[in-house]
Amino acid sequence: MLELTADRVRGAWASEETLILLVREAGSLERAAQGLVFRRAEVKDAARYARDVGTDSGTTFTRRLADDVSCFIVEDGRKILHASWVTTSAAWTREVQALLAPPPGDAYVYESFTRADARGRGIYPLALAGMVTELAARGIERVWVGVEASNEPSRRAIAKAGFEEGFQIRFSRRHGKLMVDRPRGPLADEGELFLLRG
Repeated sequence: MLELTADRVRGAWASEETLILLVREAGSLERAAQGLVFRRAEVKDAARYARDVGTDSGTTFTRRLADDVSCFIVEDGRKILHASWVTTSAAWTREVQALLAPPPGDAYVYESFTRADARGRGIYPLALAGMVTELAARGIERVWVGVEASNEPSRRAIAKAGFEEGFQIRFSRRHGKLMVDRPRGPLADEGELFLLRG
């Protein structure tokens, strides 16, 4: 925890990174579970989420669930191995200090987390396939997911689920001041609308 805090403090003073937003049509995707269960999380999962994922207390986990915000999990029967949040409205993104809001009819996957002891088992591509399938059943047209350019393992997992780059947002900090570039890439015009600067 101290190492994460130190990294964030250093990054807040001086850093440079690119956030990549990838997109794919929602639809049915084949997924092999290998003894794992993918499902939409419910209020009753709050204590397990707090214990196994740890990014929210049970209370904040419950408060976050809403008509436009869902959490999807992958579990092995004993513990939650992966969690991803999905919104059809907007999600605060710490890296660019702004809300990211998918176009109407689309959904945005954010804050994906796989436990360290479960990595390398194909759990994130399994979760993405499940989300794309489930969101299509709810009438969602496209699914977006964001990832930092330096996060190669997540980028590979997202590509395995059929996502392609929509646009990039380069951001940097110099002496603690955040600078966010305009979106670039094939869907940069949509990116301008996606990024809600506050």
